[in-house]
Amino acid sequence: MVVSIIYIVLLYVVIIFILSRFFIPHLKFWPERLPDNIPGEMELIINQLKAKANSPMNFLKLSYEYIGDKYRSERFNTILKFHYLFKDLNEVWRLPGYMPCTQSNCLMKIFLVRSGFFKESDIKTRHVFVNFVPHQYLKVRIGSEWFDIDVGEKQRGMPIGKHLKYFG
Repeated sequence: MVVSIIYIVLLYVVIIFILSRFFIPHLKFWPERLPDNIPGEMELIINQLKAKANSPMNFLKLSYEYIGDKYRSERFNTILKFHYLFKDLNEVWRLPGYMPCTQSNCLMKIFLVRSGFFKESDIKTRHVFVNFVPHQYLKVRIGSEWFDIDVGEKQRGMPIGKHLKYFG
């Protein structure tokens, strides 16, 4: 009985924390190349935010507000709407509401890099263990300082500089 439980736990860890990173988009062990082509409306929004921003931090805040108001992470829906992990950029952009953290973080990376305020090397993807599943957030560099960005948790009050931890 105990041996069976140990095997089940090990299988779960291998599938969820290792194998999933090879087939779930934006959850890879290696950096992912951002798309060359993005929806026209997305490009328009990025340019509008860029026109309002006077600094990288201001653009980060405006993007965090925009994406965080349009999308939210929901751990239960990550199971019920598992197929959302595999939606392409055009479909993700059209769907407000629930979005897996990997998808909303991909949008945030696109916004930041396309703004011209940030390079891809200024953005790092990080993962934590939350409620028995991996959760993704970003670390964004402005100058010599790094900020945690958990845009999918913005609607639950997560500010810039913090990320969801452990059991949320």
